[in-house]
Amino acid sequence: MRTGLEAPAKRPRISILVPAWHRPDLTAKCIASLQTQSIGDHYEVIVIENDAESGPIWMGSEPHNVRRLLLPRNYGFAGAINRGLEVCAGEYILLLNNDVQLHRDFLQTLEAHLQAQPQLAFAVGKLLCANDKARLDGAGDAMLLGGGVYRLGHQDLDSGQFEEPREVLAGCGACLLVKRAGLEVAGGLDENFFAYLEDADVSLRLCLAGYSGLYVPTAVAFHLGSATLGSPVHPTIIRWMTRNQIFLLMKNYPLPVLVRLLPRIAIYQLLWFVLSVKRGSLIAYLAGLAEAILALPKMLRQQSRIMRVKKISDRDFLDLLRQSEQQIYEWHQQRSPESRAALLKIYFWIFGSPATVTARRQSQT
Repeated sequence: MRTGLEAPAKRPRISILVPAWHRPDLTAKCIASLQTQSIGDHYEVIVIENDAESGPIWMGSEPHNVRRLLLPRNYGFAGAINRGLEVCAGEYILLLNNDVQLHRDFLQTLEAHLQAQPQLAFAVGKLLCANDKARLDGAGDAMLLGGGVYRLGHQDLDSGQFEEPREVLAGCGACLLVKRAGLEVAGGLDENFFAYLEDADVSLRLCLAGYSGLYVPTAVAFHLGSATLGSPVHPTIIRWMTRNQIFLLMKNYPLPVLVRLLPRIAIYQLLWFVLSVKRGSLIAYLAGLAEAILALPKMLRQQSRIMRVKKISDRDFLDLLRQSEQQIYEWHQQRSPESRAALLKIYFWIFGSPATVTARRQSQT
């Protein structure tokens, strides 16, 4: 595998950026799945090695379209992607975890949708669990008005409930195709997030800039999940999620929307605090909260810059959030009672369905 970053012989249509951190076994499987893509030779792969170690990451013949970017320390997912953006050449950028493998038509399917619809900035496919392909890893991401981000369908049996294409507010950064022009408008990923919710953050900035995202069920990929830190409730993840949830709101909610939704945000954060304590992660929660508070001036400066260039009204943004919360509500309701998340049960018990609330308000005007 080439370790130099000389430009490819011809400009690829798609650049695939694969951040990696000390898991050459996963990276090799990921690259092997990319070599089977049905778009032919129209893509390049850049493996971005955080805290790079010596040694090969590919056994066998050398893929001609794979390059390797070696970073001296761990810049996280966001930092790795940004450094990959500096050296890649594609019109479309696939953000790809190294624990993901793609069905052969994945790139061709998503690229066709982005080409055909100018208003789209990103597209996401159906993610299945690599260890149990009958189960969903996710069918696009959605966000509560109160600020929580959820992967729709996560861990449910794939029984055909997510077979229709639909607009989504965000896409999982483990496997997300984005127009390069959109990423440039958004300014890349925010390295303050390091990892987790940086995908939701860039998606919200794209929506504020007037773009949209699409879930395409016929584009299929397989995601191992939590391959780096192991447990999804690892204390480090709790810390990052606590901090990054606050970053997400402070940066991307217009002030009038933030004030209007403050009761929901406060309730959600209280529920998240209780959940973190029940998981034995009180110290991790407090560490994340402290980091968020210390970074508030920086987040508010970013919020000011984002609001100066946003293209949609506060009302339109609020409508997008309501639609996204409705997607979470519908997914939550279709799950069996025993599999419904306790946090969402309480949240929706307090606030109800966003569609019902909207209809009630409309009937009163």
